[in-house]
Amino acid sequence: MNVVFCWTGVTPAMVACWRAFAARPGVRLKLLIELPRRSDTAFDAQKVLAGVDSTLRYSDEPLDRQGIEREIAAFAPDVIVVLGWRCPMCRAVAESRAFHDVPKIFAFDMTFAWTLRKLLAPLVLQRYLRRFAAALVTGARSAAYARFLGFPAAVVETGLIGLDTAAYEAARLAMPEAKRYSRQFLSVGRYAPEKRIDLLMAAYAKYRSRVADPWGLTCAGMGPEKSRLVGRPGVTDMGFVQPAELPGLFARHGCFVIASDYDPWPLVIVESLASGMPVVCTHACGSHVEFVRPQVNGIVCRTGSVESLAEALEWIHARAADLPAMAPRCIAAVAAYSAEAWATRFTSLCERVSR
Repeated sequence: MNVVFCWTGVTPAMVACWRAFAARPGVRLKLLIELPRRSDTAFDAQKVLAGVDSTLRYSDEPLDRQGIEREIAAFAPDVIVVLGWRCPMCRAVAESRAFHDVPKIFAFDMTFAWTLRKLLAPLVLQRYLRRFAAALVTGARSAAYARFLGFPAAVVETGLIGLDTAAYEAARLAMPEAKRYSRQFLSVGRYAPEKRIDLLMAAYAKYRSRVADPWGLTCAGMGPEKSRLVGRPGVTDMGFVQPAELPGLFARHGCFVIASDYDPWPLVIVESLASGMPVVCTHACGSHVEFVRPQVNGIVCRTGSVESLAEALEWIHARAADLPAMAPRCIAAVAAYSAEAWATRFTSLCERVSR
């Protein structure tokens, strides 16, 4: 089976899934990836993709449609996976007459919102979406949007993203038991407005004012909101952390916290749980639907509420002794999202659309 992915951006989690799929007998994989010239991450995409058959281009380069068509045609794909509709390269491949008879899978993580753009999407994208045999989405919220766009429920598949869960479990077990559940919160992600660093800082300050011996808060990332972390009592800013170092970083903390007011499906929630660490997140974080069970392996807070987030931090603080008992529940929640499980599901999807 020959499969082509037309993609934008690179994440280590997705690369782990691609590697697991490419390792299966009878599979050949080819990636065409478009990258922004400037990024809010600092890892080397070529290094992350080492050993994977991939072609990278930058979004500000002229689009060589004929060259892309020749490269894909030479690979003789049985299935083509296209990410979204905004990337010119992805659209060009989906709309190319050269691949009219090749089954295509439409991949995306967007969710529905009551905006004019989202309401008009089924009409505006109707001709484009008819080219696809199935939709591959992240979770329940994106699946609902796929159905709104016109995909029958029978051809909507969840589980777009997986990760190398074994690496997070190994890092946790390698950590001395006394340090596995340190009294330290962790937040990892872009320092972008929608991540609500301001709200996180306000909630953390309120939490600190209410408890004795408060936990510290480690933040890791980069972006325009970085200045909001400066001079905050108890807060440590690590800056950008390379992907290979993330499992160890997660293993050294006791609870993950994310305060986003828009986040379709944050993978960091999956990474946290794979590390055996409970999660405090807002309702806006789409992946909580699949993974976070309130007061079982975390807390889901009201979006935009400083008080709700502060109370959640207090709840975790009061249950520091219970964190080891939460670990099995955290890990079990993400077991089906390992890279190997992803490869198995994706193989089945490709076989179905090929038929």
